[in-house]
Amino acid sequence: MFAAILSLSACVPVNLPAVLVFSRTAGFRHESIEPAVEAIRTLAADRWLITHTENSSAFTDEALRDIDVVVFLNTTGDVLDTSQQDALASWLRRGGGWVGIHAAADTEYEWPFYGSLLGGAWFRSHPRIQPANIRLEDPSHPTLSHVPAVWNHVDEWYNFAKSPRGEVHVLASLDETSYEGGTMPEDHPIVWTVPVGGGAAFYTGLGHTSESWADPAFLKHVAEAIDWAADDGWVDLDCDSGWRNTNGWSRASEVVMDGRSLTETPGTGVLTNSNGGGDLYSASEFGDCEIHIEFMVAEGGNSGVYLQGCYEIQILDSAGKTSPRPSDCGGIYQRWDESRTPKGFEGSAPRVNAAQPAGVWQFYDIVFRSPRFDGEGRKSANARVERVTHNGTIIHEDVELTGPTRGGFATESAQGPIRLQGDHGPIAYRNLRVRRISPARSVGTIAP
Repeated sequence: MFAAILSLSACVPVNLPAVLVFSRTAGFRHESIEPAVEAIRTLAADRWLITHTENSSAFTDEALRDIDVVVFLNTTGDVLDTSQQDALASWLRRGGGWVGIHAAADTEYEWPFYGSLLGGAWFRSHPRIQPANIRLEDPSHPTLSHVPAVWNHVDEWYNFAKSPRGEVHVLASLDETSYEGGTMPEDHPIVWTVPVGGGAAFYTGLGHTSESWADPAFLKHVAEAIDWAADDGWVDLDCDSGWRNTNGWSRASEVVMDGRSLTETPGTGVLTNSNGGGDLYSASEFGDCEIHIEFMVAEGGNSGVYLQGCYEIQILDSAGKTSPRPSDCGGIYQRWDESRTPKGFEGSAPRVNAAQPAGVWQFYDIVFRSPRFDGEGRKSANARVERVTHNGTIIHEDVELTGPTRGGFATESAQGPIRLQGDHGPIAYRNLRVRRISPARSVGTIAP
């Protein structure tokens, strides 16, 4: 049976994300499916265009072309044939967004690609419905930023075939001491994300009970997941929740340059530092990622973006220089060793100077690959800057980073924060966004 519920209105903007809610069951059927569909329709309002179906024929290349997000809502069993699986996988890799809810983990056991969305964590068993404590591991993620660090919720808590950790980015896990019947005491992720080519996937183990679909905290969790997936997994590092500590920094709606100073208009949307505050560190840590960042320097201004806190892309008032150096705007700053002559080495100058004059908003788009480590913790591949675009001009491609640049963290790791330098004079930042990306097919290796 094909059941389509389409939210369309003459007063609704035509560019709203199109969301396909799919709830076919080839096994156990949850009584909460119908209340869940109604709840998602209510959430949609002026937010999304919703289509609901239990007909697998909706999964073709042509039918998915105009869809932004697919929600697997308490699906069970083998619900797609091979051609439909291929269409969904191709659509996701091209930039689609997938949201799996609860029994989505009890679905498509024989499809390896689907298993990658779950990190191999298919459903194995569950105890009785009961309250449990959910511990947030990435509390700044938009799907969880509205709930407490320990979120007590009533649901049916799945035990999975394995922990997906290492294959996914875990947002939250279960405290098995807070309920009865858990079989994963050492590591029980319950909410996670996965980058998929140009797209993004999200899974939550919550959503079994009909009561959940009337719970404002859970509904916001789902709504933010759909928004996140529609935006290809981008996360805004906003002025309030995106950073560990903003002491010494101000929030503004606008800044303008006044010589070597920046004058602020109070408000939100811009982070500015005019008084020599400390560095900013993102609340979340990242491995392979894309970053968009906009900045303004005053005359003589100096700052920098440190990837994983280790590797600096320089920000400097250096517009007009004909032979830019690694220490100029857009440069990958040098490594540093006091015992060497010269002390600085391995910096990478921008291939062209794309810097704008001081007082003008500029932007970087960065694609970064984190270092790799083997089972004993030894580095097996160096970090790489895959690409840096400065004000729309490519200034770096495929730059290997053999170690931290000057001023970076001394120790490299697979995950680390985005760090914004704040101790070198007035600087302003806005529209800071980051997106986890799929591992590169080849990241190189370190010669023995």
